[in-house]
Amino acid sequence: VNGVLVQDVDKGNFSEWNEVAIPATEAEKEDMIFANLVCKHLKSNAIALVKNKQLIGKGAGQTSRVDALRHAIDKAKQFNFDLQGAVMASDAFFPFDDCVTIAHEAGIKAVIQPGGSVRDKDSISFCRQNNMAMVITGMRHFKH
Repeated sequence: VNGVLVQDVDKGNFSEWNEVAIPATEAEKEDMIFANLVCKHLKSNAIALVKNKQLIGKGAGQTSRVDALRHAIDKAKQFNFDLQGAVMASDAFFPFDDCVTIAHEAGIKAVIQPGGSVRDKDSISFCRQNNMAMVITGMRHFKH
């Protein structure tokens, strides 16, 4: 079967900055911007974990977002990085609250993601209830 895959060129970092849960600290905002830039260049499904402007874990090229997050957490722990207070970036939206739940359990305090799921409210609600910041950017970095 012949065909062509067409997608928009990913030219930016984000098209909006919408804080939808608790407000992020200035340090979290800086880390989220950096994490989002890193995530943009990873193979989808992609998760980047950043703390103090340093990439401490990444999960890329996984078949699910949950697998990408677990891989990122495992890598951070393997190299003895402290995940308490880290931020998480995702290249695409969260269709369920499973990733923010796992992130919270690992000590991650802030999340940046494009949003756009019909179930965004589930992840947003979890973050609000668990004192986590969440930013929706309106720009996917998903590749394929």
